[in-house]
Amino acid sequence: MDLFSIGFVSFIAVFLILYYVLPKRFQPVILLFANILFYLVAGKWNLIFIMVTALTVWAGALKIGSFSDEYKKKRKDAGSDKEEKKRLKEKYLRKKRIVLALVLLINFGILAYMKYFRVLAGFKGGLLLPLGISFYTFQAAGYLIDVYGGKYDPEKRFPDFLLFVSFFPQLIQGPINRFDALKEQFKKDHVLTSEKVKNAVFLILYGLMKKYAVANMLSDSIEAVLGGDTASMPGSLIVFSILMYSAEQYADFSGGIDIVLGVAKLFDIEMMPNFRQPYFSTSLEDFWRRWHISLGAWMRDYVFYPFALLKFNQKAGKWSSEHINKHFGRVLPAAISNIVVFFLVGIWHGAYLHYVLWGLYNGLIIALADMLSPVFQS
Repeated sequence: MDLFSIGFVSFIAVFLILYYVLPKRFQPVILLFANILFYLVAGKWNLIFIMVTALTVWAGALKIGSFSDEYKKKRKDAGSDKEEKKRLKEKYLRKKRIVLALVLLINFGILAYMKYFRVLAGFKGGLLLPLGISFYTFQAAGYLIDVYGGKYDPEKRFPDFLLFVSFFPQLIQGPINRFDALKEQFKKDHVLTSEKVKNAVFLILYGLMKKYAVANMLSDSIEAVLGGDTASMPGSLIVFSILMYSAEQYADFSGGIDIVLGVAKLFDIEMMPNFRQPYFSTSLEDFWRRWHISLGAWMRDYVFYPFALLKFNQKAGKWSSEHINKHFGRVLPAAISNIVVFFLVGIWHGAYLHYVLWGLYNGLIIALADMLSPVFQS
């Protein structure tokens, strides 16, 4: 369903009327029904795939939560027996890790098959890529990891969890939201005010301007240059087209994000921002803090920090501090982690070698910049 279509506008209008006219206790139900209908309209297979993710992650989180509760009870029964407490901790941690690994393997396995393996194997026809599969897989995985880490208790009501995973505006172009940021918003009563409508409509119009006026206006001209015989063209025209391609990419992606953020605001739901003036960045690292913010935050919390804290990474840093210099040893775990993160970011964007190389290039540049920072500052 295109963001700038009569169908999408009609869909939003109908559910906004139901959302604010019917009793407020029905608002979560109306929103959940809107999500389900949206996926059915987009294709029946979309609903099947997102239900598999929702069910496996919800059940996995409940199981992890039950293990945590059992551990607390048995730890209390163990009294002052330190050895027994240690044994119980290791036992239940192992159980939780098995559930976490199994559920993540199922969901990232589905994502890998649908987005990468089928492409690399050259499969033709069959199922299309499910709508928003990367976004809702990462979002659900983040929730499961947070429950595993004890950040919050698992959601016991499946409809409430499904509402979080399937919230339709976020799955068109992102962002990747967090459960603790949305769960209370879904539960509270929402009232429509002129100020909320004004802010939402302004954001939607701003996004439409960027996506359909700027990006679409540039795309044909850029394609005419970069898709033509570049050997016979002036170098300045090619360079200018490359710069305009960057502008087109930003206008298209950030414009779409503005539209869906505005749509969510109409339902009085605040989602995570995804852009913060990336082309005003002072470095490549700063650029990635401003571009696709929700993906960067996800990678930071669930890949970068855990990987940087792994024993082998910490040992490599300690060895480097003792045998090379303290600065190199201090930044080495972060540098290695950045390379891993951007390798994954490259894969996120597509199942082709140039995406992987692009990701590794960014990771290596950021890693080298951190390592050589004393040279630049001297």
